[in-house]
Amino acid sequence: MATKPKKTAKTANVQLVAGNDEMAVKARAKELAAELAPAEGGEFAVETLDAHADNAEHAASIIREAILSLSMPGFLASEKLVWLKSANFLSDTQLGGSKTVLEALEALQKILEGGLPEGTRLLFSAISPDKRRTFYKSLTKLAAAEVLDKPSGGPRFDEDDAARQAAVSAARERKLKFAPDALERFAAYVGSDTRQVLNELDKIDTYLGDERRDISEEDITLLVPQTRRGIIFELGNCIARRNLQSASNCLQKLLAQGEDSVGLLYAAIMPTIQRMTAAAILIEEYGLRVPPSYPAFQSALEQLPEDAKEILPRKKDGTLNAYGFYMSAQEAKRFKVRELADATIACAEAATSIMSTGSDPALILQQLLVRILTPR
Repeated sequence: MATKPKKTAKTANVQLVAGNDEMAVKARAKELAAELAPAEGGEFAVETLDAHADNAEHAASIIREAILSLSMPGFLASEKLVWLKSANFLSDTQLGGSKTVLEALEALQKILEGGLPEGTRLLFSAISPDKRRTFYKSLTKLAAAEVLDKPSGGPRFDEDDAARQAAVSAARERKLKFAPDALERFAAYVGSDTRQVLNELDKIDTYLGDERRDISEEDITLLVPQTRRGIIFELGNCIARRNLQSASNCLQKLLAQGEDSVGLLYAAIMPTIQRMTAAAILIEEYGLRVPPSYPAFQSALEQLPEDAKEILPRKKDGTLNAYGFYMSAQEAKRFKVRELADATIACAEAATSIMSTGSDPALILQQLLVRILTPR
């Protein structure tokens, strides 16, 4: 997957795999369990403790069981592996902060600091641990640790790029290949959440069967459900295609999910108008070609003069949403330049109305779509 583990090399007989990328943590822990399992003793040499606790008492019981197992020699073998699997009691939750749990973890910490018996190994996998906790800090010092976190936001974080990387990596493992348009739509629909990426690709893999390994844009539209990201993506597409009914349907879905009206205006409607306006200017004044394939369009953008590239709309982090711009450029012919100028004014007026009047925000956005998309 796109997640890259941060590693520390410490005690060889204590291994930690932790992070907020749940699927990546589980997959890596499974790999390590196979690697660390003793060569002799078979299933008797590996004790797996499901560490997903229901409550504080349950968590403490699991920890005490681990302490007992670590203190006892292997059964029918000189070596043993104890795997505390998918622990949820290191998180910043009521469970993780429970006095009962903290006391049990303190006891486990003392056992680890004292050293494990010869031939005994501990594999500790934990989901979304609170890295401020004393036990976690101590464990990272005692263990060979791998931290598997999802990419975090920041001034230079590109969520779309992270989503593409996650999708390509998971597809490669299944010997699947995305068409360029399909990859962009998949990334827009699913995002970079590892669990969601794997679930959707498993579904696509089953659908394609052994005969076909190429994923088309039509496959994504047919098989991948529209998440919040996907509906926002489609709202922008419907505006670009000047499809009032479909745009209204997307808007209603998002509002029904509790989306903020101002957020939708700034996240979906205004960026689409900005991309359409920029595309119209570049096509008319700089002769930008809009070929039918996305890679060819990317090449056309690279050939623009530097002053033309300054017109390209960018995201908050300064990067270009090239695929969103590509889709807008394909549909720019549906609007006259003066219509796009009026749409920009209409968006500003809608933002003012939502924030300064008592009018229904949903009605304001619906009226905005009518004003923008109705041909004149």
